[in-house]
Amino acid sequence: MSGNSTLKNFKAMLASAKLPESTVEVCLRGDLVAEHQQAERDLKRAEKANSNSLAGNGSAEIAERIQALEAEMQESVWVFRLRGLPAPRFRAFKAEHPIRLNEKDEPKREDLVYGFNIETGLEPLARECVVDPELDDETWSQLMDALTENQFEELAAAAWLLNRGDVDIPFSSAASALMQSSAAESSSLSA
Repeated sequence: MSGNSTLKNFKAMLASAKLPESTVEVCLRGDLVAEHQQAERDLKRAEKANSNSLAGNGSAEIAERIQALEAEMQESVWVFRLRGLPAPRFRAFKAEHPIRLNEKDEPKREDLVYGFNIETGLEPLARECVVDPELDDETWSQLMDALTENQFEELAAAAWLLNRGDVDIPFSSAASALMQSSAAESSSLSA
């Protein structure tokens, strides 16, 4: 009887199962980094200038410009949501992108690490795992033209980890510390 109950519990849990997901933030206005860097240099120069007043050396205006640039960059961040593939689909994906062999007919080391041909497979894997935003072929192509290699690698790494990494229950030490601090504060107030 308990075996049947256990099976029912498992089936109920299985019915609510979801594939792992993660997010990657990408700033799509990388051009603003140069402006920010220049403004930071300008601020340092202004602070070194001989002036007794912050307003007198232009620091306040430069600081405002830096904050405006930071806000503009933050508004240009898109949070991509990625989802792992079901195991049969990921196995099929790996078969579609078989590991390459080197000149000695040995598997290429970098492909062995990933489990597939990274030259042909990284972009399709990232594309298949990105679920938000939903991108058509033209928009995906535009995105690839707008990303740096590092930004693309962040998406690709997230896709790979979703499919090959462990699904551990995350633990937030910051949230835990905040809750402990809040509980201690509450108990001291009620005492």
